[in-house]
Amino acid sequence: MIRTPTCEGLSDLYLRSTQWRGTAPLFADAGESLSGAESLGASLRLAEAYAAHGAGEGDVVAFLCKSSARHAVAWCAAPLSGRIACNLHVRETSARLGETLAWLDARILVHDADLEAEAAAAVQESGRPITRLSLGGRGSAAIGYEEVISGGRPFDVVAHRPKPTAKAAIILSSGTTGRPKGIVHSQATLLETAKGGQLVFGPVSPHDATILFMQPSFAAWAIIMLPFLGGKAKTYFGQVFTPADFLAAVEREKITMAPLVPTMWRMVFEAEPQKYDLSSLKLATISGEPPAPSDIDKLKRFICPRITAPYLSSEAFTGSPVLAFTEDLSMADKVGSSGKPGVGADARILEPGGTVERAAGESGEILVSGPSLARGYWKDPEETARRFVDGWWRSGDLGRIDADGYVWVEGRIDNIINTGGIKVSSEEVEKAILAHPSVVQCAVIGRKDEKFGHRIEAYVVARVEPPADLEAWLRVQGRLAGFKIPKAFHFVATLPTGPTGKLYRRGLR
Repeated sequence: MIRTPTCEGLSDLYLRSTQWRGTAPLFADAGESLSGAESLGASLRLAEAYAAHGAGEGDVVAFLCKSSARHAVAWCAAPLSGRIACNLHVRETSARLGETLAWLDARILVHDADLEAEAAAAVQESGRPITRLSLGGRGSAAIGYEEVISGGRPFDVVAHRPKPTAKAAIILSSGTTGRPKGIVHSQATLLETAKGGQLVFGPVSPHDATILFMQPSFAAWAIIMLPFLGGKAKTYFGQVFTPADFLAAVEREKITMAPLVPTMWRMVFEAEPQKYDLSSLKLATISGEPPAPSDIDKLKRFICPRITAPYLSSEAFTGSPVLAFTEDLSMADKVGSSGKPGVGADARILEPGGTVERAAGESGEILVSGPSLARGYWKDPEETARRFVDGWWRSGDLGRIDADGYVWVEGRIDNIINTGGIKVSSEEVEKAILAHPSVVQCAVIGRKDEKFGHRIEAYVVARVEPPADLEAWLRVQGRLAGFKIPKAFHFVATLPTGPTGKLYRRGLR
């Protein structure tokens, strides 16, 4: 076995987890399954190929890949050997990809075989001498996965063991305008992510398996994969999410922990999950945006009795979480909360953009602290200084902490609608509308209005017929103050979502 004296970073953890996983499957997808031993062998040979083709210690290895077992071992090969892994958005234009590659100073671009043309165009747009490595046959790339695995030599990770403070991964924000932010994680913060996930998703043991339909360019991919790697468990990767494919994979792969965002779970609820054998599930998680009480009720009834609702982010990861457990979500007055900070984590509420601490129950900007907090933003010292302050990260989320110490996430500060001089949270109105028995999905936005400044409008997906009484129902039920009730209801077949399945309000605006 390859051994290091201590476990201080992701590189050390990967060595230990893969070797102890042995011949059992560690990474799997619809076409391939790689054991722990196979994953380590592939990663060591890929790491040597990175080094031989110009990626030195501390250089960026970029990935233009869909979710797969091969991508996972190629990604892990970068931090294993002291390189920095960065997943690109596969849907992005070649011009934007080239700009991002140049901004990252990437030395290697790893890509799926069927994305060869897109990868070549991106490298050309970058204007840099970036070496391409294909995850299939070589094709037009300088290196091919299969030849590396069959004939390459392994990287000497013990002789070139990265320091805990070394940069290990860059997570690109999913912004839709301008260059994305690059959130920088170190060897140590990724190790703490794997550890923290044992609370958020666990306990994770070698008997467990999770399912990932998130694409690698989004933080959820690493947030979920790393704790299962640390627990020596299996991760199954899916590429294109549909409720039926998700449910069939949970049944077939004997998944024990299933994570989705609320919008995806609502799609699953409508796909008759009771027709599938979901008995292997021990935990369902719902995160990415605040869940509605109806989401929690349906998860318990149709999916799994044990639920967690973590508040996570690209900057905080799972070692710095706020987390609601099943017991919290079973308390009538705490349904919809995000619970309390996890092990070693902390949270506070300040005035948005300011330094004055809010009292219990008062809304403001959520700040979090914990051992997996990112080290800052790539090539952006000003934004790093503004958002990472004295060990705290300013989230840009609006929320409050109640008298019992529970954190309530009320939405993004920029999702606040200023109507008639009164500020209303889009998420609060959405939760109220989602409580109607005929409503499947809902999105609330502010539309410019001469009288009110902005008027509140709701876009609603109904189960059967559009409920004609929705406005009256909200008033009679007393679920919303009168000024918070939308001025218009639009009944639609679908709502726009982003690549991670989250509601995309900007598409409605």
